Amino acid sequence: MMQIININGPINAGKTTVSKILQTKLKNVLFIEVDDLLSDEEQESLHLSIRQGWTERLRRLDEKVVREKKLKRYQNIIFAYPMTDKMFYKWKKWEDETTKFINITLAPKEEICLQNRGTRTLTEWEKMRIQEMYREGYHKSAFADLIIDNSAQTPDETACEIMDFLDSIGCL
Repeated sequence: MMQIININGPINAGKTTVSKILQTKLKNVLFIEVDDLLSDEEQESLHLSIRQGWTERLRRLDEKVVREKKLKRYQNIIFAYPMTDKMFYKWKKWEDETTKFINITLAPKEEICLQNRGTRTLTEWEKMRIQEMYREGYHKSAFADLIIDNSAQTPDETACEIMDFLDSIGCL
């Protein structure tokens, strides 16, 4: 059984950091860094707006997951991306008798997300977008298989909680 795991949550919730830790803990893993599917330089050369750039990144993510699902090279595919309900239902269709889609939401308190964490220094635009994402409910996803308030956890502790969850639902 292949697991496609999205680590969901607002900007600066720890999605990429936790995903990279999970990559070391799970077997046979492909981590797709959605941000890297289209560089800022390529986006600029294609004359894409911010919204168009994210649409193109998501198109490339879909293409990559569908290809890897057919090739069956990985037992686990992880990507970190803020999930909307529309995207959830689209990606839930990836499920079949050989594939399970799992959506895990990281939901630190807003004031934690608004702080510079790790090596990241937030821009004013990112801070504004984080506040919007909390108003829009990215931290309390109704379609999450698991929601973790990782405000007081290290990324390793959060990854261990996810591993325990995956074990509890028979995905390890």
